[in-house]
Amino acid sequence: MKRIDFEHHYYAQPTIDVFMARTEPPCMDRKTLLLSCTKRSKSPTAVVYDKLLDLTEARAAEMTKHGVDMAVLSCSFGPEQVSLQEGLDITRKSNDAVADAINRTPGRYLGSAILPVQDPAAACNELERCVKEYGFVSWHTHSNYGESYADQDAYRPIFEKAADLGVYIYLHPATSTLERVDDLGFAFSGATLGFTLDTMITACRLIFLGVLDELPNLKVVLGHLGEALPFLLERMDNRFELLKSSRTSSLKNKYNPSHYFKNGQIKVTTSGNASRAAFLCTKEVLGIESILFGSDYPYEPFHDSLSFLDSVPLTVEEREKLFFRNAESLLGRSLD
Repeated sequence: MKRIDFEHHYYAQPTIDVFMARTEPPCMDRKTLLLSCTKRSKSPTAVVYDKLLDLTEARAAEMTKHGVDMAVLSCSFGPEQVSLQEGLDITRKSNDAVADAINRTPGRYLGSAILPVQDPAAACNELERCVKEYGFVSWHTHSNYGESYADQDAYRPIFEKAADLGVYIYLHPATSTLERVDDLGFAFSGATLGFTLDTMITACRLIFLGVLDELPNLKVVLGHLGEALPFLLERMDNRFELLKSSRTSSLKNKYNPSHYFKNGQIKVTTSGNASRAAFLCTKEVLGIESILFGSDYPYEPFHDSLSFLDSVPLTVEEREKLFFRNAESLLGRSLD
């Protein structure tokens, strides 16, 4: 059975070079390889550093070893938070590195563009270049850009461009910059809780600000089984209906929050969440058609994510949907 991985991280060397030359977040210590995401939060990247930078045949061999046929290469945190000039340079070089990896190992990778969101017009141009020249399938972005958020009006043209080009958006977490989260450091503001909180808020704002209504063809993918939202959707719908009289003109969504998941505009991946209860909740609320396989490699070992999914009760048809049929439906083509 084919396996298509929708969350598969990398860094290109030029990005790391910029991080190591910086003194303000995002920056990286050359000796410890600690990545400063904010002034208080440092991510311990040393354990996965070599794997993140590896875009050689060794990465493809690791995929083969674990039965992963194809992966969407997605740049990790940082390029959206550097200076404009740095961002213009490293996002282009990162995308070029992905295109090179695709060419060197045919049939193993799909491209997801990282964009210089510091200049939305330049970001639109870069996304168009990546899609039309390289055949990239998505825009990989993050829940915040340091001092701003992906849902803000300034970035709307990039969402419109993605919809026009027919590519999906993978909304991945960034370290939360909220004071009450960031002040406890990365063990709290990162994957333990901050990632989920930050992405959940950004995703919900995209819904409530009417972005998905304005762009009905736009597809958004969330990792980690939907950043806890499947568990919350019934209550969100219920309270949204109850509070009709309290709605302000800022709330522009035409439908209840669950609509955007159930109509296929928002899909989720399995990345980094090995809770049987969470998986079954997501499957019951959204349906197996809304779930894609994502490994979160190399932050999560292939063995852990695949062993967990092997333990989940699914029919053969459901496993096919999870591992590749839903991917083919999202991309609109066979991945043979």
